[in-house]
Amino acid sequence: MSLPHYFPPHGQIDVVRPTWDKGVFTVKLLRRLARGGMRRPRMMLGRPLLPLEEVADEIGTTAPGDADSKPPGNAGAAPPGSPIPDTLDGVERRLRDLLGDGSPDVIMRRLVIWTEPEIEGVLFYIEGLASRDVVNLVALRSVMLAERVPALDASALGRDNIASVLMTHVVPSGQIAVLPCIDKVVEHVLTGEAALFIEGARECVVFEAKGWEHRGIEEPHTEKVVRGPREGFSELLRANTALVRRRLRTPDLRMDSTKVGRRSKTDVVIAYVEGLTNPRLVATVKERIDHIDTDILPDSGLIEEFTEDYPYSPFPQMQYTERPDRFCAGLSEGLVGIIVDGSPMALLAPGNLASFFQSPEDYYERFPYGGPLRALRYVAGVIALVFPALYVAISLFHQEMLPTKLALAIAGSHVPVPFPVLVEALLMEVALELIRESSVRLPDPVGQTMGFVGALLLGDAAVSAGLVSPIMVIVVAVTGLASFTIPHYPTGLAIRLLRFLLLFSSAWLGLFGLMAGLMAIALHLGALTSFGVPYLEPLMKPRPSLRDVVWRSPVFTFNKRPEYPEPLDQVRQKKFIRTWAPGVAEAARRESRKGGGGDGDDGENHDKSGNGERQAEK
Repeated sequence: MSLPHYFPPHGQIDVVRPTWDKGVFTVKLLRRLARGGMRRPRMMLGRPLLPLEEVADEIGTTAPGDADSKPPGNAGAAPPGSPIPDTLDGVERRLRDLLGDGSPDVIMRRLVIWTEPEIEGVLFYIEGLASRDVVNLVALRSVMLAERVPALDASALGRDNIASVLMTHVVPSGQIAVLPCIDKVVEHVLTGEAALFIEGARECVVFEAKGWEHRGIEEPHTEKVVRGPREGFSELLRANTALVRRRLRTPDLRMDSTKVGRRSKTDVVIAYVEGLTNPRLVATVKERIDHIDTDILPDSGLIEEFTEDYPYSPFPQMQYTERPDRFCAGLSEGLVGIIVDGSPMALLAPGNLASFFQSPEDYYERFPYGGPLRALRYVAGVIALVFPALYVAISLFHQEMLPTKLALAIAGSHVPVPFPVLVEALLMEVALELIRESSVRLPDPVGQTMGFVGALLLGDAAVSAGLVSPIMVIVVAVTGLASFTIPHYPTGLAIRLLRFLLLFSSAWLGLFGLMAGLMAIALHLGALTSFGVPYLEPLMKPRPSLRDVVWRSPVFTFNKRPEYPEPLDQVRQKKFIRTWAPGVAEAARRESRKGGGGDGDDGENHDKSGNGERQAEK
């Protein structure tokens, strides 16, 4: 038995030998000649010498009739469900075929399991994905330096149950499994787990050892709020699911996992609340995700593009957020959440136009503040879409609609400008988009300075040079400020794109062209669907959910959930009565004596409580 078997438990350990051994090289050459064929041997300079059992594999051939051998040039082509080889040497050869020979991060560590008698094994993991503390202190220490287990008669254990017995008696890990296929073992190891192969066993023990470097929980960068939580999703999947579990502590929360990507095998979690979310919606989301067939999945944006109903529409059809509180709020309304490993942006399906103008801060602030702020966002969205096109249409075709002084001021400011109004507007809009895009790509301190100072200097220089009129600078500046108020970034991108189309239509036909463009956008929005749900669903019918669309009503009036995801449980909360207010308690007692009882009336509006409050005010 070699020295590393009794060396202290460390994952990366080897015996340093001379890089040139004349006797071993001669044996390798003779074995190669005996097996037929001749190939130029490789000089293993600077590498530890392999044992004699692995000489054939190092030269590039295997013994005839070896069950674990593979033809040259077929590396990594192990058939699905291939069994684990009988010997540890065969295991190591198969792992080299699957992962390539010479990868410095692939660690295969020979060790001895202290049973009676001793059993040899190979510990297999990926450096950087598996935690060194788990591998060195937990797995190796428990396997190599633990007291002998005389109750485990290794000689009496068969190949079929030796791995299971060792899993239950030797390896202390909370997440542990036994796998019979070597390709499945490699798939688990590539996710950060560690594998223990045992000599003569048909199965392999795989245990949890994930410990790669990752970004911690930070404040969301795209959804900043003044009042509310400061936690945001990260690139670590289990950290994101833990943030969701910490806020939704219900046993009905389901997180179904799947893998997307033939090569990346990215973990995707589909989250929903059982008994609340419509099963048809869950089945639709799962079916579309399972239908994705691609090589890699680096971010959740690819899932959004693969699964949406109308991929050529400029409007987003799924919500994305990096805030756990908003994600959990969507799940509580009957939506389906999608979390992708390696992406801090989680998805919520289905999406609608009203949800893209909502901010979590609308609910954290009191009703007198949250309602007007949401209405202001809708006004800002209209301004960002229409304002430049409206100015171009009126200044070119409909000057009679303006007051005389305003018309003269616009005409006077445009006299020194050598370009038409349309060209002037396009120049300023393109300049604004350039400033915005450059400020996003630069570091935060430099980007903010570039955004503000660049816009001021560019606008002042353009007016001083006589290239644009001062009124056009004001129009473009107001439009840019209005677009910044939209909390959902893709919605702002859609409005910025459609703004250019409305500019051309208004310059062509004036207000008639502007109205034609707006009607085309309205017809397009009316035809859109998200996972079968109409895009304008909250605005189509006068429902109780309208109190949370354009205007945010008091939260104690949200007795029902929104209707568009068709949740199984419509009741969000019972009717809220302020029993501590003067006169309200007495009115409630009178209603209870009459048999009206407000506790069981979950779906009713708050009319009765409102009457009680009005009585209290009188």
